[in-house]
Amino acid sequence: MLSPSVRDDRALAAVVLALKAADKQLKADINKATRDTMNPVWRTLTAANARRPLDQAVLLKGVRIAAGNPPAAVAATSKRLLGGHGQVPAEWWAAVEFGVTADHRQTYSRRGRRGSHQVTRNVTANLPPRYRTGRVLYPAFAELSPRMGSLWAQIVVKKYAEAIEAGGRE
Repeated sequence: MLSPSVRDDRALAAVVLALKAADKQLKADINKATRDTMNPVWRTLTAANARRPLDQAVLLKGVRIAAGNPPAAVAATSKRLLGGHGQVPAEWWAAVEFGVTADHRQTYSRRGRRGSHQVTRNVTANLPPRYRTGRVLYPAFAELSPRMGSLWAQIVVKKYAEAIEAGGRE
């Protein structure tokens, strides 16, 4: 789960406090507006960076904005096995996002018609090479996070203003 830090920014810390003080209906409205506005942007950015079929199969499962205080960008949360491979995206995403350092060979005994024998397999053959800063999600989030913070603050202020106007009319 990726989320911007609100500790370093006074404006975002103020938005967090404002959301804590909001009543239940106002929080629900803010969370709905947050998801409706930010989900398409996050999905577009991640899809643009996911060029390989493996990226799409593993990293794009469960791409969404989890509304909260503060909202979080979420990806690769599927717990379902990928077709016949025995891999779960929620557990395997880091190898696809950051790659692997070297070939990892695994040797095991296998029993065949003529008896048992040793088999050696390269279990990291189709994974990308090592990327320290990430390849799909982290670059997309680096682009999204400034927009996400300012947009979230705007949504909170707008919803507060609408609630004050609605309360003043009654």
